[in-house]
Amino acid sequence: MNLQEYYDTIMQLSHGIVVTLDLNGEIIHGNSRLESLTGYSMKELAGQDWFETFVSSEKRNESRKEVFEKSRDKDISKVSGAISTKDGDKVYIDWNLKPLTDSNGRIISILCVGQDVTAHMLRQKGLLRERFTLIERNKELNCLYEISRLGGDMKLGLKETLKNIVNLLPSGFQHPDKTHIRLRMGSLSWQTEGYKKTEDILVEPIYTSKDIRGALTVAVESQGDNRKGESAFIDDEKDLLTTAAQQIAIIVSKKEIKSAKLELENQLRQADRLAKIGQFSAGVAHEINEPLANILGYAQLALQTPELPDQVQMDLGNIVDSSLHAREIIKKIMFFSRQLPPQLLPTNLNDTISQALRITETAAKRNSINIICDFDENLPPVPADPQHIKQVIVNLAANAIQAMGEGGTLTIKTLNNKNDVYVIVEDNGPGIPPEELKQIFNPFYTTKDVDKGTGLGLSVVLGIVKAHKGFIQVHSEPGEGTRFEIVFPCLQNNLTDD
Repeated sequence: MNLQEYYDTIMQLSHGIVVTLDLNGEIIHGNSRLESLTGYSMKELAGQDWFETFVSSEKRNESRKEVFEKSRDKDISKVSGAISTKDGDKVYIDWNLKPLTDSNGRIISILCVGQDVTAHMLRQKGLLRERFTLIERNKELNCLYEISRLGGDMKLGLKETLKNIVNLLPSGFQHPDKTHIRLRMGSLSWQTEGYKKTEDILVEPIYTSKDIRGALTVAVESQGDNRKGESAFIDDEKDLLTTAAQQIAIIVSKKEIKSAKLELENQLRQADRLAKIGQFSAGVAHEINEPLANILGYAQLALQTPELPDQVQMDLGNIVDSSLHAREIIKKIMFFSRQLPPQLLPTNLNDTISQALRITETAAKRNSINIICDFDENLPPVPADPQHIKQVIVNLAANAIQAMGEGGTLTIKTLNNKNDVYVIVEDNGPGIPPEELKQIFNPFYTTKDVDKGTGLGLSVVLGIVKAHKGFIQVHSEPGEGTRFEIVFPCLQNNLTDD
């Protein structure tokens, strides 16, 4: 047996993959194990470049460099890598490299003996995938738990809760530092810092009571190692987003139900309080009204006595003025306690408001207040009690004049909108602080000195507006003035309702 036959026999008897490469990387010899593994015959492989044939293009140069660098060492060296078979399958091989030399010690070829470790590599990859899946699942479950915990904290308001959820959500995704969240609920929106739409986004609608209330969006910054067309999200992350949207919907519903319940309880308490105050006030007003009428009557009679001393005449005049003032207070109490129901007549609000403003003209001029009227000439008639409407305008105008002090503008507008009539009273005064704005319609609440206000003016306004089946809103910011908007149903609406 010559040396070539001996070499061929060793290659065929080897249980591993044996291949010999020349110094250009071309295949010189290969055993049957190489043929069966790759699907190529040696006739096809002889003279072919190993790296061009078996190694993927992105790793070809790196692999060639590694093999030839290690082959310079005359000892056995090890490399690992993957090759592609004729059918396109990927096979993982651990190689032992040994350079072959001539009689002068020069390297003339490289002997490569390898073991197929594909099964082992696939098991390792499977374990890594399972480990990755468990880690991601744990992150997602922890994220959902924290969302649930936030939703259960009833001390947190809805806006604060949703803001915290948005900042928490990236922690449930595989790349938290590159994941950004935006939550939109109606006109409100929350988002993590640096949020912007990318090519990789997921959007999940948020439903409450079968209505779409908003959307939850997750955007991932571009990953440099992602292959084109490959999703940046794993399936579990899509499930996480869906579950998070469902949890947010439940949290919103619970918080809104609680808020509505608290609001209803407050309204019931307020209604009960107002009813009791009204009953008490009405009783007091009736008890005081008769003796007050006697005081006023006798004082007016006494003033008719001829040749009264000046001091007596002045004192009697003060009694009459004080009695009239007390009567006005009683009238306000009667308005507040609904003891004076409105006598509804078709009313032109423009005329009624103009008449009411004449009462406040003197006070406005004295304080250099400019009154501007902007009336809608096409205003339909309103079923109203003119005296009550005058009381509303006088009270609002008087409050505005007192609030503005020296100098300012009071604007009164009327307009017709979809058969509802709007009356807007607006000033450019100091505005009302938020803590006071919540209480301005409460009876007997006042920030004025004891001798300058009863705290019933706006309560009377509210009572009159409600008695006319209207409603009133107030908008005010400190330093930016105050705006009252009153809506009355017009006559046509009332006739239609009947």
